[in-house]
Amino acid sequence: MSLFHKTDPNTGPLAFTGEEAIIAVLFLVVTVDGNIAPEEEDLVIAASNRIKTLRKLGIDGFNDAVQKVRDAIGAKGREEVFAVAVQSLPANLKETVYALTADVVYADGIGKAEENDFLRKVQEALGVSDEVASKVVEVMRLKNRG
Repeated sequence: MSLFHKTDPNTGPLAFTGEEAIIAVLFLVVTVDGNIAPEEEDLVIAASNRIKTLRKLGIDGFNDAVQKVRDAIGAKGREEVFAVAVQSLPANLKETVYALTADVVYADGIGKAEENDFLRKVQEALGVSDEVASKVVEVMRLKNRG
């Protein structure tokens, strides 16, 4: 193989496993305002320990998935990473991922405009009903108020 035939792993089609898709959505929400609050980082780590699907990755697998998401954002952009993540999520976890996203948005007690906009985008993309979304947001606001 010559220098002219090197392949870049980021030039092919982007694909995520279900676990990577969850991590991608969570990573996108914690970075939406360009700032990762300590509370947000703690929640993403806690989610990886609470959700059976992510727990089976272990620390190295989780870190590898985060790095894959970071690399994909750098190579493909946030919009494509979001679109692929949404398509890759297991159907039975869509409301769960929405709830995790809401938890991250309200982790610091308030939802900034960019975070709320992203949360709405997640709701629409995942097909979460307004009724469920309202309940989730209400609970997360209460949970993170103090």
